[in-house]
Amino acid sequence: MGSLSILRHYLSIITRLKLKEIYLVGGSVRDILLKRALRDIDIAVSSDSIKIAKKIADKTGGSFFVMSEEEGVARVVKKEGRKTLQFDFAMFKGKDILEDLSNRDFTINAMAVKIGAGGLGLGAGSLIDPYNGRSDLKEKIIRLIKPNAFSDDPLRMLRAIRFASDLDFKIEDKTIVYIKNLAPSLETVSSERVRDELFKIFKNDRASYYISMFEEYGLLNVVIPEVNDMKGLKQGSYHVYELWMHSLKTVEYLEDVIKNIKLYLPEYNERIKRHLRLEIEQGIDRLSLLKFSALLHDTGKPSTIKTEGDKISFYQHWIVGAEINKGICRRLKMSAKSEEIVRRITENHMRPLYLTQLYNPPSPPFNKGGKGGFITRRAMYRFFRDAGDSGIDVLLLSIADAMATQPDISASADVSYKTVIEVVKKILDYYYNEYKKHKKRPLMSGSYLIKRFKVQPGPVIGRILKDIEEQRGAGLLKNKSDAIKYIKENLYKWLD
Repeated sequence: MGSLSILRHYLSIITRLKLKEIYLVGGSVRDILLKRALRDIDIAVSSDSIKIAKKIADKTGGSFFVMSEEEGVARVVKKEGRKTLQFDFAMFKGKDILEDLSNRDFTINAMAVKIGAGGLGLGAGSLIDPYNGRSDLKEKIIRLIKPNAFSDDPLRMLRAIRFASDLDFKIEDKTIVYIKNLAPSLETVSSERVRDELFKIFKNDRASYYISMFEEYGLLNVVIPEVNDMKGLKQGSYHVYELWMHSLKTVEYLEDVIKNIKLYLPEYNERIKRHLRLEIEQGIDRLSLLKFSALLHDTGKPSTIKTEGDKISFYQHWIVGAEINKGICRRLKMSAKSEEIVRRITENHMRPLYLTQLYNPPSPPFNKGGKGGFITRRAMYRFFRDAGDSGIDVLLLSIADAMATQPDISASADVSYKTVIEVVKKILDYYYNEYKKHKKRPLMSGSYLIKRFKVQPGPVIGRILKDIEEQRGAGLLKNKSDAIKYIKENLYKWLD
């Protein structure tokens, strides 16, 4: 059953309540006209919205929630097979449906259809469209209803870009002017609401384009003022772009890598896709969090820049950046888990590039006789020990970072992005074929260690187990017998 057929079924239940003033409004009408799948269904009524929502929940077996007693907003959530439908019931914002529509944001969201005895009528003359929203749908335009719509709720400026990204529409010129003029007022909006809109934009396949729009209109400076110090900062001879453009380009190349992951990393295509689909917190999945981290991976550079002649360096900018990005996450009221993932990605983002340099060292005299073509198991083990499963995100970021440093692989650079891809494949081989399997089946447990070697419980147990797994990760211990022998030979060191 299609989403419109399902909707008609539930609307027929609503009509049995015999209400005079009840309308399908806003995004629901827009999505029906665009023939898009329906999930969030907005219904406006003249009175008793909470009571009506409760009756509908009882009749349909849905879950009922009061969202705002003061504003008369209630929600009914109903599972329909694999789909989850969400009905939001609200009182008119004004004396009637026309005044309610006048208080909405954009013309494409200011349409309504009356729900009558026949269910949902979408025939000629049934659409209430005082601001020509249907015409703007055809023209693919996001247009503000009235100038004070943004001052009434500054979050609508972010929503304009989010709708443009969702629908692949253009924002009307006057609306852009209003956004640019009122951008500073976004400071008055709660961090949670800003975060939700921001991460909806990151979920778009072309988030890099819409983030650049976000920055162009003066909104990003308000949400993440740390980016101001990144603009125009030169990075040295190996970098084609200044720092801020490099960051945007990193997101752009990352989106290309992910879109074409089957070409870049064919062996791990499905596993990486599954990893990126994981939801970290409501509204934020691994993929959107990775893009967010990619945009901010170099925030530590402005405060660590050092210039000596023609040489520019950024000593330990990844550590400084990790702390800066933790602060940004907290300001946006992101979960502790999201914050930890962003920290790990930022703090470890240079390590695959350094491993690539070991694999493919520069020519003498910089090489000093070292041999390339090999990365030790110990180095790969330590990378995943520190990065955890965020190591997968770091590896994807490293490819995009290299592309955004030197897009032209014929240009002079320490390593080309093609070499980075080659190294990433080797590290992923190690992760999926060794590290992950070892993580599930440690060579030894703490209880066995206590019983077998009469070691007292305490921090020393953790140190021994950590050392055993590192030796195993380096390929020096193959099985439990190897581990027992290793402990016998080294126990005195841990107990001193």
